[in-house]
Parts: sequence; C-alpha cells; structure tokens
Amino acid sequence: MKKLIVCVFLLSLLACASALGEVDPEPGTKLRVVNCDEYITLREAPDTSAAALARLPLGAEAIALGDESNGFVRVAWRGQSGWALESYLTTVKEKGGAVELTDAQRYNLNLFLSNFTEQGFCRIEGGYSYDWADPAQLIRFAIDHCWFNRQSKLEWGDYFNGNNVRLPEDQVAPIVTKYFGLTVKASHEPPYIDYRNGYYYWEETGGHTSDGFASLSRVEKLDDYRYRVWFYIYGGGETWSNEVCYYTPEQAKNAYPVYGAELEGCAVVYTGQGGLDDRSDWALTRYAVNYDIW
Repeated sequence: MKKLIVCVFLLSLLACASALGEVDPEPGTKLRVVNCDEYITLREAPDTSAAALARLPLGAEAIALGDESNGFVRVAWRGQSGWALESYLTTVKEKGGAVELTDAQRYNLNLFLSNFTEQGFCRIEGGYSYDWADPAQLIRFAIDHCWFNRQSKLEWGDYFNGNNVRLPEDQVAPIVTKYFGLTVKASHEPPYIDYRNGYYYWEETGGHTSDGFASLSRVEKLDDYRYRVWFYIYGGGETWSNEVCYYTPEQAKNAYPVYGAELEGCAVVYTGQGGLDDRSDWALTRYAVNYDIW
C-alpha cells in the first residue's frame, strides 16, 4: 500500500499571537490554553528542556496547582500534573469568551457541523485533529459526503468484488480540502472501500441513514480565526432539511425525538477572514462526539 502524505494547507493556522499576560495560579483556578498553534507541552519540570508528559491542545482547560517557577505554572490535566508555560495560559472567567450569534451565524455553524454529524463522523474513531489526521478517515468522509449530498456524482453498475457503486477520485480531494483544509493523495483505501484506476468502489446494500443534524449550545472565540463550539445532535434516522440549522437545541429537541442517547459534541472551527458570516473558507481542526470533549 502506498504511503500517504497529508499536507496542511491552512498555513495561517501556524501563526502564534503574543502572550496574554499573567494568570491566576491560585490552587483550583481553571486555566485555558491560548495563543498557540495547536497545542502546548506539559513538562516534568519548569524548563523547556524538561521531559514532555503530554500535549495540551488549544482551548484545553487545566487546573492550577498553586506553584510558579521560571515562567511556568504547575497544573493538573487529565489525571496528570506537570508544568506549562504561563504565557500560553489564561484564567477562565465566568462566561469568558462566549459569543452571541446572529441567526445567520447560528445557521452557518449548524450547517457546517451537520456535514459531519449526519454521517456519524468520528463516532467510532473517538475524535479528530488535523495534526494527526488519518487519510483513510478523510477519504471516507468525502465519500459519505457525496452519498448524502452529491448523489449525482455516484455511478452504479456491476463491478468487481461485488461492488455496485463507485465515485471518481477527482470528487474526493476537493471535499477534503474544503472541509478540513488538507490535501490527500488518491489510491488510499478506507475500510470497505476499494480503489482502482481512478475510482473508489464499494457495495451498497441498504443505504445510509442520517445520523442527525447539529444544534449549537455554546460558542467561544479562541483567536481571530478560530472558535470552539459545543453542540447537540438531533434528528438521527429522520428526514430533515437545512432549515433545521436555524434551530436552537430547545427547538430541535421539541421538533425531533432524541435518537438513542442524547449526543454532545465539541469542535474547533477555523473560519478564515470572513469570520462567522462567511463559511466559504471554513475548516474543521478538532472534533469529538461524546468522547474526551475538548
């Protein structure tokens, strides 16, 4: 199998802002990771050369343990204690960073996220981050996206290995770039998918059932171009139109029954210079559903 190369295309994600200033290191204070590319390092000692214990992603929250040294603060995160650079932390305040959305902005975010929730993206894998993206996962997303939203691009017939539907590879890469800001090389085969001569093939026996649409519950601004969003998923297995993307969670819950357990998700969305009013340059950078929510 050929080795795949995933290239980050959102170069603007790699720029760091200046430090926010001092944080409150009092024991029990909640601190949030800010001002970094994608993560900061939790270290064994207050020194940049000390052993790395973990990576704290942008937007992650840790608890101050009350110690400061050499520009570091000792924190607890996911059952570990270690030292993190103070310049990449800010004190979490009550309602800090919350964003009030217009109806159009809510629609944009809900519609963007619904492209992922409708196909159960990362429900099995657990979570997604662009800095450790799996090419097979991205290609599978593009194929499923065509199934739900671009049926005219699919071709049906009697193919090899019992396959009865195929998708030209030139339909895949643009979808991956559009929704993730990444580039994938063709010919990689996700589970249950065959690749041959410029096409992805699979056997479709009963059709897909929608896994539901996203309805935002909270939005926080991380920096000029990135937002962390929390959402619920409703309408799994139901027929729904894009109009539901105007719904609040309360409206969505009243309109559609909860499909099994109520699902909660969290994502970091890169919006580009258009901000929340123009989703043409948006890309997903982190995502999880009912799993280690960031």
